[in-house]
Amino acid sequence: MTVFWNAAASKLVERWLATGFAASVYWLGLSVLWLLGTGRPRQEAARRLRDFGGLETGEQVALLLIGLVVLAGSSLLMQQLTLPALQLLEGYWPRWAEPMSRRLRERHVRRAAAYEAEADPLLRRRLGLPAAHGGGPPLDVDELVRLGRLEEKLRWTPHAERTLATPLGNALRAAETEPLDKYGLDAMVLWPHLWTLLPDGLRQDLAAARRRVDSAVAAGVWGLLLLPAVLRTPWALLALPFVYVMWCRVLPGACREFGVLMGAAFDLHRGDLYRALRHPLPSDAAAEIPAGERLTAAVLRGSDDQALLYVPDP
Repeated sequence: MTVFWNAAASKLVERWLATGFAASVYWLGLSVLWLLGTGRPRQEAARRLRDFGGLETGEQVALLLIGLVVLAGSSLLMQQLTLPALQLLEGYWPRWAEPMSRRLRERHVRRAAAYEAEADPLLRRRLGLPAAHGGGPPLDVDELVRLGRLEEKLRWTPHAERTLATPLGNALRAAETEPLDKYGLDAMVLWPHLWTLLPDGLRQDLAAARRRVDSAVAAGVWGLLLLPAVLRTPWALLALPFVYVMWCRVLPGACREFGVLMGAAFDLHRGDLYRALRHPLPSDAAAEIPAGERLTAAVLRGSDDQALLYVPDP
């Protein structure tokens, strides 16, 4: 029986670490802020602990159960808020914010055009093209570093017609549309099908990367929920730097990591997708995009193209 209870307790601890740790930290932080607002945090905390210790055992158990329910409920609520918060951070804003969204999109388009204009002559020189074709002398070290930074920025910048209002949204949009530009495969349509064909290792890496994205979003939301405590103590303003770090530093890196893994999934396993759907593999690089577009259309709405011959099962 001892072994059973130890195993049960271990599972409960694992479950709490997975779902309730962030909520526990939030409520602990909110409690600390409340105590700081009293002006005598140590004395107030000691008094509250004495009051709790003076309760009957049944009353203590009831309070603990209420606390567990509050933790579980707030964790479930945060799970529901994470996706809408991520969509807002990406730039999917309500219609009344369209004027601001449009101005920000235009700004990103202009900035991307400036990056391309600066990177193009550097790239021509790195490729060794003659001056008649826009080339020139070899790049020095500083120019190579600058070109690398420009290429990194352009990699996470979608085409002008797909631009969103925020850098985070543009990075995710660039990752989502990369298979479409390279292979004619629409990731939004084909990702559920490809996911079932991926090896376990890659799926675990993708799931872990997505959890890091969601965790960074949720951490920022938890930080924002601490701000109303500023009415009691100015220490609550420390939540703002935390939100900035989570949403402007940690989250972009997590999104890029997920985008790289998504691109790798299409690069390495798109052939498995063709075979599973019994579509013929592209014969060469020139046929890649038309074949991907046919596959996307067939999955999205079916196909009656008589020229499309299914590959027989082996």
